[in-house]
Amino acid sequence: MLLDYHMHLQPDGVEYRERQEGTWGAHGGPLSVDWMARYVERARSRAITEIAITEHVYRFAEVRDWHDDAFWREEATADADAYVQAVLDAKAAGLPVLLGVEMDWLPHRQEEIARFLEGRPFDVVLGSVHWLGALPVDNPGMPPMATNPPDEVWGRYLDELVAAARSGLYDVLAHPDLPKVFGHHAPPSAVERFDEVIAAIAATGVAIECSSAGLRKPVRELYPEPSLLQRFRAAGVPVTLASDAHRPEEVGEGFPTAVAAIRGAGYETLTRFSGRVQEQVPVVSWG
Repeated sequence: MLLDYHMHLQPDGVEYRERQEGTWGAHGGPLSVDWMARYVERARSRAITEIAITEHVYRFAEVRDWHDDAFWREEATADADAYVQAVLDAKAAGLPVLLGVEMDWLPHRQEEIARFLEGRPFDVVLGSVHWLGALPVDNPGMPPMATNPPDEVWGRYLDELVAAARSGLYDVLAHPDLPKVFGHHAPPSAVERFDEVIAAIAATGVAIECSSAGLRKPVRELYPEPSLLQRFRAAGVPVTLASDAHRPEEVGEGFPTAVAAIRGAGYETLTRFSGRVQEQVPVVSWG
C-alpha cells in the first residue's frame, strides 16, 4: 500500500495564489470536491491508495495572532472550519482523502494549538518546526544560515524537534532534517546528537515522514536522507510517506526514490491514520 500524507490545496504566497487562481477556478475553487478529485486522480495514476490533505495552519484567520511574522499574518485569511467541512464533504463523496493539518510548532502557543486541534475531527496532525523564535527555517528570502552559524541553527532546531515530539500534540514530524533545505547539511555538532534526538523521538511514539519534497528543493535529497532514515528505523520510529504537494501534479512526485529509501532502511510497513489512531500497513514496491 502507498500513501501520501502531506499536501496542500494551494501554493504559498498571496500574490502567487492570485496568479494561479484560474488553475482551480474551473473546478469550483480550491476547497471544492472537484479540485480535491484532481489530487486523487494524480495519486491513483501513481498507485497511491490514500491521501491526506494537510493545509498549513497559518492559512487560517483563527491563528493570525499566533505569530508576529509579516508572512504569517498576510497568509492567515482562510476559515479553518470551512476547510474542515470541505475535506469532510470530499470524504462523504467517496474520495480516499483524510482530514489533516500541518501544524507549526510554536512552543509559546501550546495551549492554543491544543484547543485548535481538540475542536476539529482531524485524522492526522503533522508537526513542523518552521520557526526558531522569529527566525524562519525554510524561507528562501531569509535563509537562516546567511546570518546565523550552522551549529547554532541546527542545535536550536534539534532542540525544538524533540520538544515538539514530547508535546503530545502531533502524530507525525514533518521533514525532520529541514534546515538542510538550502544545502547546509548538518555540521558535526548536530550529527553527534542525532542518536540522542532520535531516541527521544522514539520514546514518544510519534512517527516521522519520509518526504520526497526535498528532491524539489536546492538540497536535492529526501527528508530525511537515507542514512538518517536508517537510524530512525533502527530506533523503532514509525514512518509515513509524503510529497508535500502544493498542486495536483506534485502528488507522489519522487516516490520511487522515497519508497526505495524506506525499504532500504528496513521498513516493511507505513503508518496509516484514521481519527488520529495509527495502524501499520505493508509498504509495497513502487508500481
